[in-house]
Amino acid sequence: MSGTLTGPAYSGITPGGPLGQQLQAITRRAVIPSVYVQIYQSHPLLSLFLSNAQRARGGVSQITIPVQGASFVSFNWGSFAGDFPMPEDEAAISDAQFNLKLGMVPIGFFGMEAIVQSSEVIIPKLRAVTSDAAVVIKQAIAQALYANNASNSLAMDGLPQAYDNGTNTTSYGGIPRTNSYWQGQYYGGAGAISNRNGMASMLMRVQTGAAGESPDWATMNPADWTTLMQDYMGLEMFQSTPRSQYGKGDVQNAGFRAIRVLDTPFFPDPFCPRGQVFMGNSRYVAMYLSEAAPFVFSGFQSAIPQGQIADIGVLITCLDLVCSKPSSGAWIAGVTGAAWPNVPGPPAVL
Repeated sequence: MSGTLTGPAYSGITPGGPLGQQLQAITRRAVIPSVYVQIYQSHPLLSLFLSNAQRARGGVSQITIPVQGASFVSFNWGSFAGDFPMPEDEAAISDAQFNLKLGMVPIGFFGMEAIVQSSEVIIPKLRAVTSDAAVVIKQAIAQALYANNASNSLAMDGLPQAYDNGTNTTSYGGIPRTNSYWQGQYYGGAGAISNRNGMASMLMRVQTGAAGESPDWATMNPADWTTLMQDYMGLEMFQSTPRSQYGKGDVQNAGFRAIRVLDTPFFPDPFCPRGQVFMGNSRYVAMYLSEAAPFVFSGFQSAIPQGQIADIGVLITCLDLVCSKPSSGAWIAGVTGAAWPNVPGPPAVL
């Protein structure tokens, strides 16, 4: 915000000049006892992952998943003699290993702040700050979901890493993407597919690449999702029962919250970058939260040893997004035909 808010003091029923200054000197301000936040976005995919989060404990490589990348045995046709080649012991299992990532929001509580707000408080600043800290940490995680964080080992692994095929990341979970069984489905330059036929065709392509298992969720930027929704609106029908009558309170709803394509729900997420679509299968991708630090507060510690009358606390989470079968989902980029050119909020860094 720029500029100085001078208008309200000299508008409406409040006079300007000396009379206005006199009223301000002898009259308390009428302040609504709530803070209305203006700067954050909803995060539907993160809410989905957190509501189905898995537990993780300590150890080195806190999330270790044994994955099978080859067959243990082989099939043979037999003759009348019933003979077969002797079986050989095959090395078919490798460990995909992931470490939990540490996210923190430091919170300061200054001693003089406590004195100033000791009696004439309208909104306790500490309450507003702690509430903001919880939102900030979720906003950061929601943005990291859609980012390729392979170059930053401290950041949470994102969906672009989980579903890449080696084009953008050379390994995932310590297993090289040169192994065909460990490649996700990355489709760049998808073009104008934000319609029923385009999304159905892409969904079937992803299902085929996932060995026949269909994704059970898909997310898009709201601008791309709206283009898809508009393609469905022309098929919407309203049915009326004979001799029925609509009352004043009856509402005819138009449009959709989530669009089902071949029984897979597509929903909009403001954090998903425009021009990209992510499809996944919840059987194989999950958020892992540390049992010791899912979302915890350290408590306030005195800053007096650092020469300041204040307290400092930290909101802490240890987590990571892990996919145990990269081929089960897809990262689709280069989708064109968005309903509008820009979306609010910062885009994910790819």
